[in-house]
Amino acid sequence: MEVIERHAQYDNWTTLVIASCLLLLAVGKWIYKNEFNQLLSAALSDRYIKVSRNENPHDGLRITAVIAYTIGLALWITKMAFIESDTSLEFKNFALIFTGLSVFILTKRYLSMMIASLMSFDDILELIEYHRNTYRAILGLYLVVINLVIYYAFPDSIELITALSIVSIFIFLVYNFIILYIYSKSFLNHSFYFILYLCTLEIAPYLLLYKYIMLLTAD
Repeated sequence: MEVIERHAQYDNWTTLVIASCLLLLAVGKWIYKNEFNQLLSAALSDRYIKVSRNENPHDGLRITAVIAYTIGLALWITKMAFIESDTSLEFKNFALIFTGLSVFILTKRYLSMMIASLMSFDDILELIEYHRNTYRAILGLYLVVINLVIYYAFPDSIELITALSIVSIFIFLVYNFIILYIYSKSFLNHSFYFILYLCTLEIAPYLLLYKYIMLLTAD
């Protein structure tokens, strides 16, 4: 009976949030049937990215999937941030984390555009962002599955949730490392710019986001 009472505090809003992610992905698949399957292939090969990046780098499928990724990531962070305190799994905390994450992604994007413009590597940055958003779109699907597991299948198994989160973080790091490795070659003649890019846009923002989440959990 105690377990039922604990779950009742967040089942309603988490169901709606996860359903919204599924709806976004379903709409994207319905509108972009052919490209949706091709997009999934980018999880294991960069062939799709190389072929498609010059055709339509701002298509609706990728934007829709990135929105689903942001919602799913915020939901996962909420669970991890309050993993030992079910009473804090409230929509208010999710909304704060989602807002902070959205601001983080948008600010990071526009700040990178400004720095790239000042240092004349706009073309490289566009390729990086296209590559990154493609991976985010794929991870959006992955996060739906992860959230279903940690919120519904095994909501009270701290060990399993922690293990899945470690695997998830490893996957995120691998994808980011792949991006940095591929495009570091483009910065060979601009090593100072690459170091500045790493410090300003790939390290500092994540530290600030971590600090923001820690402040929320401390309340």
